[in-house]
Amino acid sequence: MKPTRAIVLLAASAALFLTASCSQAPDAEKDPNADAAYKRANRAEMYRKAQQSDVTRN
Repeated sequence: MKPTRAIVLLAASAALFLTASCSQAPDAEKDPNADAAYKRANRAEMYRKAQQSDVTRN
């Protein structure tokens, strides 16, 4: 494979990877359920653990 083809292929795959890995939050006014699901999926792990119902308070 020629070096220029390899560079073009690498650049195209990097661009696809970057656009696929970055997701935008849905519009809350258009679809509130999708917005809530997005927020739940992107919460920090410690926040999720603190919100579980089996956590006891002293």
